[in-house]
Order: sequence, then C-alpha cells, then structure tokens
Amino acid sequence: MPKLLLKFSGMVLKDIPLDKSQITIGRKMDNDVVIDNLAVSGHHARVIEEKGTYFVEDTGSTNGTFLNDAKIAKQRLQPGDQIRVGKHILVYEDETATAKPKPAPAVSLDGDKTVYTPPPPGERTVKPADESKDALPGGKIGVLLVVAGQTDKNEYKLPGRVSVIGSQEAAVVKLTGWFAPKVAALISRTETAYVVSLSEESKKILVNGVVPVQGSSDLKDGDLIEVAGVKMYFYLRHPTS
Repeated sequence: MPKLLLKFSGMVLKDIPLDKSQITIGRKMDNDVVIDNLAVSGHHARVIEEKGTYFVEDTGSTNGTFLNDAKIAKQRLQPGDQIRVGKHILVYEDETATAKPKPAPAVSLDGDKTVYTPPPPGERTVKPADESKDALPGGKIGVLLVVAGQTDKNEYKLPGRVSVIGSQEAAVVKLTGWFAPKVAALISRTETAYVVSLSEESKKILVNGVVPVQGSSDLKDGDLIEVAGVKMYFYLRHPTS
C-alpha cells in the first residue's frame, strides 16, 4: 500500500498509510496529519487519489506547499517524491511501483524545536513482540531510569522509533506533576543512536547537568537528562536484561 513518511530533521516521526481517497495535512486537529507549527496553515495541503494515481495539492496555505523544492498547486506524485510543509517533509513511497526513489536532501535543525505529531484518536503504536528487532547494532535498546521528579514509573524501555516525554496520554514517559507540559521532550531512535530533542513546549533540557540541548543531541550510555523537573539516567541494555 502507498504511504507517506513524516520526517523532521532526517528522523521519521510517523508512517501514514494512504488507505483512503484523501489525506489532509495542516495545523488544526481535524486533519489526518497534524503538524503543530506556526509555519503550517490550519488546512495546508492534501494528498488525493484519482483513478489509482496520487496527487499532492496545496489547499490555500500561507507559506505554500513544495514538491522536491518546487512550489506547486497540484502535482502528481512519484515514489521518492518529497513534499515539504513548513520544515517537515513527507516522503511518498509505493513499493508496488518501479520508479527509483530520489535521494533525500540533508535537513539542518538551525536551532529549531521538534514538533511531535500524535496518532489520531483510536490509533496506538503496537509494541513489537520481539524488542530486539528495534535494537541498535549490538542488540541493545535505550532505557530511562528516573532518579528525581514526578513520573508514573521509575524505569522506561524505549524500543520505539519516537518516545514522548510529557503528560499527554500518548507519552511513553508519563510526567505527573501539575504543571508538566504535554510534550516536554522527544527521544528518537536512529539506525545507530538515540537522540533527545526539544519540543515546542520545552524550555530547557540539560544533559549531564551542564550541557543545554540546542535542537537535539545524541545520547551516550550513562547520560543524565534533566527536563521539566525530572532527572533520568539513560542506559543501553539488552531487551532481556
């Protein structure tokens, strides 16, 4: 089935299957793909299916919709095409097509904060039966050990591609303080490392007490993370340990 990969700063945030005739993209919560950023219009763009062919169409956005760096009104999609909405990229993939995917250009952070797009109501990430499949080279996954602050558990495994730290329902690391932000930070898993990133609600993230995160920062085994009044040690462990 064709799908879109929502990416920010080179990291995949979400897979969006194109399982209906129209997928809407924008800042408002009634969109299929919600991107909470002021550079994105309330109803920014949409991907539509017409007689088995997919198109991307701008829906009157303020800052425009770009396909492979060219501003478009409506354009047919080919596998590997990259739709840019604000600073987010949606990559069109279709495994049934024969077209060769285009290489992805590098995207720099420039100090910008990461935006998390939560799953729509009723959709939840399914935890893999074998966590080792989502491990880093060497078979280890990330683990957070809480040493100070208000959370619902003392230890969290991070097998998923993106783990949210915050008070919202979808958060992996659930903050329970009265003034805890809904999304305090994100921890993303790349092919070779875990990365901690600021969210739009983040005021400050410290690593090892002295290094404030600027945009995002790779995590090392044993790092101490401080965010929203919570202190957590980051470790790499085998899933069975």
